[in-house]
Amino acid sequence: MCNIGMLALRNTSKKRSEIEEIKQKHNVLEVTENLELLETLHAVVIVEEDIRDLSRICELISKIKNSSICYIWIMTDAEHSVGKLVYLQLGADEVFDLSREAKEVVFIMENSLLRVGQNGVEESITSENHAIELLKLIPTNASVIIEGTKEVVLTKLEYQMLELLLRYQGMAVSYEMIYQEMWKIDTGENKQYRIANVIYHLRRKIEKDIKKPTFIKTVRSKGYMLKM
Repeated sequence: MCNIGMLALRNTSKKRSEIEEIKQKHNVLEVTENLELLETLHAVVIVEEDIRDLSRICELISKIKNSSICYIWIMTDAEHSVGKLVYLQLGADEVFDLSREAKEVVFIMENSLLRVGQNGVEESITSENHAIELLKLIPTNASVIIEGTKEVVLTKLEYQMLELLLRYQGMAVSYEMIYQEMWKIDTGENKQYRIANVIYHLRRKIEKDIKKPTFIKTVRSKGYMLKM
């Protein structure tokens, strides 16, 4: 399963059938022009709803290209986007307009994302097995076995946090993504404080030295990363 960022520049974005189908197989996350979740994404879909969005989309393509190797797909509500050649020249991987069949769009996306899995399959398996050896979650006990010997019981939030970090181990998981995954609803509270509180208690249980954590690393101004 891959992470796909959906970036609509206007609030009038319509639901498109191809995106609804992609959602059944992959995580589709709403992102903003700040691209706060970029480090966790395998692809970004930018929705063009008005020709006036052209310059903003060009800036976004350049910004993404400078910070990530993820796929960049432009989805336009125009029959023939006047910016298509510009987007492709700047580095967009594909521009989908209304003349493309929804199934065709889905196949192109799926084939591209499949290569993401194939290219990293060996590394992913090795890394995942190593992670399991060091930290193995036991869902029935809501616990974790550390280095194959010590079993530690976790609270519900601690378990959810560790499961999330294990899922993206080796990648920086942003505060925003952690909050969306664990609490879903924005209550207006201090998100970083709430997340940091759970991390603190989790570290006390799984780290040998909480002041020099070996598993859960703080990624300054971004979030946290599980490092094995």
